Amino acid sequence: MIVKKVTLGLLIGLITAVHVLYPGSEQGFHILHQQLFFIPLILASFWFGIRTGAIIVTIISLLYGFPMVFSSHGAGGHLIVLTQICLYFFVALLIGWLSDRQRKQQNKMFQNAKSTALGKAASALSFEVQDIVRRIESIHQHIREEENSSENDEILYEIDRLKRLLEALNKFSKPLGKLTLSHNLNDLILQRLPTYHQSAASEGIKIVTDLDQNECPSMVITESIPSIIDALVDNAIDFSARGRTIVLRSKRRGDFCIVEVEDFGSGVSKEHEGKLFTAFFTTKIDGYGLSLSSGRKALRNLGGDLSYRSKENAGAIFRMKIPRENSAKNIQEYVNSALPKS
Repeated sequence: MIVKKVTLGLLIGLITAVHVLYPGSEQGFHILHQQLFFIPLILASFWFGIRTGAIIVTIISLLYGFPMVFSSHGAGGHLIVLTQICLYFFVALLIGWLSDRQRKQQNKMFQNAKSTALGKAASALSFEVQDIVRRIESIHQHIREEENSSENDEILYEIDRLKRLLEALNKFSKPLGKLTLSHNLNDLILQRLPTYHQSAASEGIKIVTDLDQNECPSMVITESIPSIIDALVDNAIDFSARGRTIVLRSKRRGDFCIVEVEDFGSGVSKEHEGKLFTAFFTTKIDGYGLSLSSGRKALRNLGGDLSYRSKENAGAIFRMKIPRENSAKNIQEYVNSALPKS
């Protein structure tokens, strides 16, 4: 702001000084002097708007027109000066008005974007809290008989109160749709299921699901997680005999979501179990031995894990342990990321 003001002052002073100190009377110089004043005039109106533009154009008009009025020019010269001053005012006020209008539109757009972002954040948070409420109700159903009846009533009252608050919050976020900070792993599995069915059907294998009824929301869904599930299902298909079944299972376990791929194939031999997650180790003829090692590394980087468990009646279970929340990026950061930058 200060730099712009100093720049305007220097330009106006320099242009005026050049005109005053010029000893000649060449008409072309006077025309050039008239046009040079448009530079600070336009900059002032564009930078600061119509009010400052009007002040600057008044100063310029006085600096330009006052000496000309008392010069030896005739009536025709005075008319030219007056016309030039009118042109100064027209240009300054027009650019100032356009500049102010643009600023108002930008502010309005920013406010609209901020309101929309806040609405989205409210919508996302409300659905996250609803998920917590459902889980509390589920836990309460399991322990209600062991609890004191008066305490039970108090818990139910608080849950009901929280539900009513969420209903009120949802009225503000309904037009924005069902947005959440977390992603449901069940939905991810169901989205990929048609592809799995197609691959398995060509090998005469059936795929079934056993998904947690309380759902499995996680805030650390990345591109690596679906690719790991894809790799585990492909492995299960490759090592399953025709007519066998593969089970895709999800479970919610406190701070983690568990995704398991269970097959009823030949399983992994004892001598190979210790090498399963070693890079480039594979028992496939056309395999590269990277999917399990890279998958475990990706999950561990997120705070989870990938493990293997053999079955007594032949077959294998690969378990993905996926954090519900990434400690490196907490809920507050998720909310802040939705807000527009000023």
